Formats: sequence, C-alpha cells, structure tokens
Amino acid sequence: MNAPADEAATGPAGARARLHRFIGVDLGGGRGKTTAVARLEHTEHDGQWRLVLADAKLRYGQRGTGSGEPAVTGDVLFRDEVLVDYLERWTDARTLVAIDAPLTLPACIRCTLACPGVERCEVPVVAWMRQYAPQLRRRGRSDPGKPAVTPYTQRATELLLGALGVQPREALGQGTGPLAARAAFLRRRLSPRLRLHENLIEVEPAATLQQWLGPERTRALYHGDSARIWEQRKRSLHALAQGLSFEYVWPEMVVRNVHVFHAVVCALSASLWAAGQELTCEAVARGEQGDETAAAAAAALDTMWLEDGWIAIPRRPRSA
Repeated sequence: MNAPADEAATGPAGARARLHRFIGVDLGGGRGKTTAVARLEHTEHDGQWRLVLADAKLRYGQRGTGSGEPAVTGDVLFRDEVLVDYLERWTDARTLVAIDAPLTLPACIRCTLACPGVERCEVPVVAWMRQYAPQLRRRGRSDPGKPAVTPYTQRATELLLGALGVQPREALGQGTGPLAARAAFLRRRLSPRLRLHENLIEVEPAATLQQWLGPERTRALYHGDSARIWEQRKRSLHALAQGLSFEYVWPEMVVRNVHVFHAVVCALSASLWAAGQELTCEAVARGEQGDETAAAAAAALDTMWLEDGWIAIPRRPRSA
C-alpha cells in the first residue's frame, strides 16, 4: 500500500497525510462483551509502506490478539474506562479513530428551541430533510401513512446515503439507541483529545464492505458454511488493503468473531479515509455517484453535515 498522498489531505496542509495509526472500534453495549478494538500501524520498511495489524481483540489476556498489552490480570473486557484508557494510550498526533456508532445525535434531540413541529420547523437541516426526504426515498415501499422523515431518529447522512443504495442504521433506530448514547458519552469523555471529522470519524463496516465488494460478496461474509465464511472474510480484508500484514495477530482470531472482524474493517475504513478514498458529501454533490436527485440534495446540504454528522464510507472501486 502506498503512503497517503499530500494531495489527499484536507484541512491543515498534510493533515491526513500525517496519519499513520488507525484504530477501529466496533462499539457494543456498556458492559463491554461485544466491544472490539483493532489497531493498524502504517509503517515503512526498506522504502516500502505497509499496513500492520497490531491489535484485534474483544478483551485483554487472549493469545494471538496483538502486541503491547498492558499489565492485566485475567480477561479484561472493553467497558467504558478500559476502552477510554486504550484510546488515550494509543492516540497521538498521527492517529485516526473510527467508531461504528452514531457520533452525532439527530437534529431534534440536539435542539434547545421551542418546537413548532416538524412541518413548521425552520432549523436548516430539518427543513432540508423535510424537502428532500420524499425524493430521496422514492425507491422505497409506498406507505401513505408513514412520515417521510423523523428528524428525532434520523440524520441527513442516512437519508442521503440510503438514496445511493447504502442502508445505514438510523441514528436512534431500533436497537441503535444504547450505542448512540454510549458513543455520545465516549465522545464527551475523550474530548478534546478526539475531535469529530479531524481525528475521529463515524464508520459503518457493512456499508464499507458493500461499497468495496458489492452486495453478493458481502452477503457471503455472513451466510453459509463457517469455514467458507472465514475464508471469504480473510480475502475481503486483503481486498480492502493489499499487503495487509498479520504479524502480531492470528488471522483466525479476526475472522471467526464478527465483532473483531468489524473492528478491523473500521480501522481499514479509517485508512481509506486518510488516503482520501472516502465518499464525501461534496463528491455526491458533484454527481460522482450518477444520481441527480442525490446530487441536488447533497449540494443543498452544503456544510450542514459537519454538525449533523457523516458516515465515512469508501468510494466504490471502478472494478466493483
């Protein structure tokens, strides 16, 4: 894998190009049983750059899950303070953290104004959702009694990406609420060390895999014979990062647990973001996805996504 190019950097000159450590977090509930972390190191050896998987684990104390573990007694799960300690220990000026949970809350939940109702709301992003949701959802099933938008559970990014064939979970949809609450806590707890859209991004492993591999190959990562699923997962990781090295982690430990697998995909999503290979709102507005309705909606969204939130997924490769 080549070193990140300076021309892919955004913000301060070379900001993305300086990123060489990518931490992925598959966030589970606060009790930590399903929270997994992965750490990729972008290293140079003899003039060649490569990604090395240094950590991939559900807990400390398990063999084959990484290097550089702290002194721990027994198995230690990634509950809140353990996870915070891990992120604080490994985050420096060259680190990017990717979490697969909503890092912003829907507009109505953030709002402190007197509420006139969704139909009369003048908050810009809510007005955007009210205008464009019916058009963006034109491919969905017809349900005359269903509201076009619920800005207390949805964000603009979910509506826009949904129109492009990506199906992200709603920020406060069924089963997502506890994760969104924990993510909000962690973001506050880790501020200002982690800053959204700078060294902290929101990702979604399933969406990344669908963009990169296509729906059929992605489906094979979850359904079928276990041995075949594990082999397909290994191949998918190498498709996302050619030359990915498992020097410190046993590949079997990654592919046999879906949470660890997703944590690694989160970290790989971060590396693609750093290389400028993500699908941006601006790219959608330029019509790069070939959808005129989505392009018009993205152009109207302008920079509102900075506050409302964005799910960072890679551009679809031309060969996909």
